[in-house]
Amino acid sequence: MTAPKTQCTPQVLLPFHPKLPVVVQFDAPKISSNGGALLLRQVDDVLGLTAELAACLPDHRDPARVIHSRHEQARQRVYQIALGHADCNDADRLRWDPLLNTVCDRAPQDPHQGLSSQPTLSRLENAVTASSLRRILHRMSNSYVASLRPDTQVVILDIDATDDATHGAQQLSFFHGYYDQHMYHPVLVFDGESGQLITAVLRAGNTHASRGARAILRRLIQKIRRRLPHAAIVVRSDSGFCVPKVINELERLDVKLGGVDYLMGMARNPVLERLLSPTMKEAQRRQAGKQQVILFTSFDYAAKTWPRQRRVLGKADYSWRGPNPRFVLTSLREFPAEDLYRAYCERGQCENYIKDFKNALQGDRLSCSSFRANFFRLLLHATAYRLMHALRQRIRPLSATLGKAQFDTLCLHLLRVAAVVKESARRILVQLPKAFPQADTFHDLLLRLNAEPAPS
Repeated sequence: MTAPKTQCTPQVLLPFHPKLPVVVQFDAPKISSNGGALLLRQVDDVLGLTAELAACLPDHRDPARVIHSRHEQARQRVYQIALGHADCNDADRLRWDPLLNTVCDRAPQDPHQGLSSQPTLSRLENAVTASSLRRILHRMSNSYVASLRPDTQVVILDIDATDDATHGAQQLSFFHGYYDQHMYHPVLVFDGESGQLITAVLRAGNTHASRGARAILRRLIQKIRRRLPHAAIVVRSDSGFCVPKVINELERLDVKLGGVDYLMGMARNPVLERLLSPTMKEAQRRQAGKQQVILFTSFDYAAKTWPRQRRVLGKADYSWRGPNPRFVLTSLREFPAEDLYRAYCERGQCENYIKDFKNALQGDRLSCSSFRANFFRLLLHATAYRLMHALRQRIRPLSATLGKAQFDTLCLHLLRVAAVVKESARRILVQLPKAFPQADTFHDLLLRLNAEPAPS
């Protein structure tokens, strides 16, 4: 197959210039709009993300007929997602992008054979098996655990579910009453300190938020404990995960492994509100005008199905709008209620991580027919998240602004930059714009990444 002929695209004449007409043509084969792919490739080489992903993918093709290796396809798909081209259809044009070809180890100006087309990538997505998905999840969690420093004292695991709306006949797409839509219901686990995405599991649309959380947390906590025998492990979640099977499993792991605790939001009920009532009355007594009064307390509480009492943190929030009680279940008893509640509230940052995953990287674009293919798509987007997260961490010493920017802002300001790609017998030359505002940051980051060792 040859590159698409752009000559058929008509010229556009713009008459706004006072001296000469401006003519627009779409026929510049040596120019890419994805200059930041260079940075993605360097970070990928340091972490080995796409190599790990490709190693888990099945390949039953005839080796004599293989044109696109699994590693090349993994690179192409993950880089496209990170660069803001999440739709698989984008590959039909991007496969000829000279810089994307370069970072995928192809010649930038091969007029006959570009990267994989959309049908080729779709066949890859539908070729993935259940065992492949398990291997990818296993490697994802292992690489996270291996990245933890040996002197880490506390590991915080933020687990949350999110809704991925479906708009077709996707397998295991069901109506969910709470979200009032047909959807998938994936569960994500993040490192509460760094924001690293640890794992992502796709589930059927009518699944309860806590479904599968017990097994996910058990496997992850056991791996962390083998790596860090003495570190404290704290699981944070909203009330959707505050169910007996998850709580009992975490307490069992604490008895077996030690140092496993939890902070979980609790849905209010009349008993909890009655136990908080004295503190709420005190908050009401202190409230005046539009002032908001917040007091904290803790008490022991046991639901009917619980084998014993557990500690509950109560937040008595009273303002001119009235009472707003909040409750958190915890296994931690040696810390004040206010400190623990504020530590729980920090899990709100997890919502921003999910926004990066779903908005910037379009992690909810699960439009394949089969559930297995959509699960693989979710993991492709998870890999792109890990790539962008690692890039953002490495930018932080060079640019405080970009070092805390959302992924879409990072992509706009650093990755989506024009680049001229020239190939000769001796080298591939990439020229970025002289007026590029982030040129200094881009240059310094290239040098820093060059100095980082590749994975052994």
